[in-house]
Amino acid sequence: METIKTIKEVPDQKLTVGGGPLCGGCPASLGLKFALMALGKDTIIVNASGCMTLYVTYPHMPTKVPWLHNAIENAGASATGIYAALKQLKRDDKATILVYAGDGATYDIGFQSLSGAMTRGDKFIYVCYNNQSFGNTGMQRSSATPFGASTTTTPIGTREHSGNEWHRKPMVKIMASHGIPYVATASMGYPIDFMNKLRKAKENQPAFIDVLAPCPTGWGFDPSKTVEMGKLAVQTGAWPLYEIDHGHFSLTHKPSALKPIEDYFRPQKRFRHLDKSKIAEIQKWINDQWHLLSSGKYWEARE
Repeated sequence: METIKTIKEVPDQKLTVGGGPLCGGCPASLGLKFALMALGKDTIIVNASGCMTLYVTYPHMPTKVPWLHNAIENAGASATGIYAALKQLKRDDKATILVYAGDGATYDIGFQSLSGAMTRGDKFIYVCYNNQSFGNTGMQRSSATPFGASTTTTPIGTREHSGNEWHRKPMVKIMASHGIPYVATASMGYPIDFMNKLRKAKENQPAFIDVLAPCPTGWGFDPSKTVEMGKLAVQTGAWPLYEIDHGHFSLTHKPSALKPIEDYFRPQKRFRHLDKSKIAEIQKWINDQWHLLSSGKYWEARE
């Protein structure tokens, strides 16, 4: 598929409709719209229970493609079943299977079935819309939650390490370790980058894309700033954009200089408890990781 270079080249495919009962500024619904623009109408969506489960509530059907809702733990197994059925019907080259699941269903509860499917090499694209928490059940910490963030299970307290005490799981690195053809990160702030990666993924399955989904409700920022927050995450180095294509690592967006991490933290309620010393500590960690990534030393960096 051809690379999209400008917004004018984005396919005019309206495969979603409005009216879904999601939060204002929801990045997950925006990401699904981008995904279907990139992949086209011959797409089958597998949805693990999460925020996007609320998107399809009977009798409202906001997508113009098939949608399978399954439990939070078995999206990978469901995709395997659909792939097996398409192979049996000799139609596996006619449709693209897209798993669209949150980080709770990906990093944590659904990891086993995802890993199994990737180990088998079943042909589908797995997109994690990553809002860095169990968003649908009250913004609890997931293993995608960044260090220092306040969630309902890592609340602000009086201890030195108030908020989340752990760095997030290196999920993209774990997926790459399965030896699959294509893995990448993406952000709602850079939709053309995301759609081009989806097109690469379509040609190189199985594939895994971890797309940052800034959540106004869970992160505590103005709903009109979703795209802006997605850009700031990349521009500060909090969420680098890269891909691993058949084992070859490359940054797909390389700012000439990183903006201060405080620019990203300031608009978000979940980071407002951090003092200057803690922000400085996080800034140093990000700078160190960015140096490794920009030097091509991906396997030495911690996501």
